[in-house]
Parts: sequence; C-alpha cells; structure tokens
Amino acid sequence: MPPPGRDIPLASKLALLLRRKAAKAGGKTVSTRALAAATAEQPGGKAAMTHQAMNDFLNGVKTSASTTQLIGLARAFDCPVTYLLPGYNGLTSLTVYEAQQDAREALRLIHDLGADGAAELLDAAREIRLRHGHRDLTVPEVPEPLPPLAEPPRPGRRRRLSFSEAAERAVSDLEGN
Repeated sequence: MPPPGRDIPLASKLALLLRRKAAKAGGKTVSTRALAAATAEQPGGKAAMTHQAMNDFLNGVKTSASTTQLIGLARAFDCPVTYLLPGYNGLTSLTVYEAQQDAREALRLIHDLGADGAAELLDAAREIRLRHGHRDLTVPEVPEPLPPLAEPPRPGRRRRLSFSEAAERAVSDLEGN
C-alpha cells in the first residue's frame, strides 16, 4: 500500500526531473534517445527501454512501468526509484534516505518509539540545522530546479523556399541587396 500523500502522475514527476536535468546541462534539453540510452545498466549497454517508450512516459501516454523500466528511469534521471512510485513525492527525503546510511540508521532507531520519538528526532534535526547556519527550517519536498539558462539557437537547415521565394532571393542576391 502506497504511503499517504497526493498522487502525482509519473509524467509530472518525469517532467520535473527533466527540467532539473536540463538545468544541470546548462539549459539544454536532453533528447529522448539520450534519456533512453541512459537507462542502460552499463554505459553503452542495452537500454531498459526504447526512445519511443521514454517519449510515451514523458508525455503521459504510458502511466505505469515495469520494474526494469522504473530502475532505468531512475538511472536516467538520477533519482531514487521510490520517487517514481505512486504516493512517494518527497524527492529530498528519499534522496537522503537512499544516499546516507546514517539517515537510515536514525529512522531504524526511532521506529518503535512512536510519535514522541519522531518529534524528538525532528527537534534535534532543527537544532542541528541552526548550528550549521541553516536559518530556513522549511526544506521543500522537491528541491527547486536550478533556473534554466538560455538555450543557444541550434544551427539547422534553412526552411525550404517556394519557387517564387527562391527566385526573389536569387534576384536579391544578384543585385547585391
């Protein structure tokens, strides 16, 4: 049974993670092919999904993923697998839980102490944050993505001109305008 909390669709979670990934890449949007390739267990290995499946997840066409796909998505977006499950919306806390053994140990130590134990741990964590110079005691459930940088224009082919537009451009070029 998923934990209580609002149910954020998988596509919305992926959109947030995609914005964060783009911000880390200097504002450049990552292609679905690159994301699909990043789902592989080993760099250059077999991807956990095709770029079309990745596109379907990003656009909300596919709303549920297999275990292999969830692990691949987590790998591609550099997030805990749990965050991609329904009801698990605390990216900040899930990241800490996954990355820090001591955080898991702290939770195990209070598991049978009930609400009073959790309240004491919370008070201690607030005091520690203040000692470390963090005056803001409200930590967002999902860290704000970095502000996007302006994406430079991509070089590409010029649009195909109609016959009359091409003729006008040729005349203009010959006349030196």
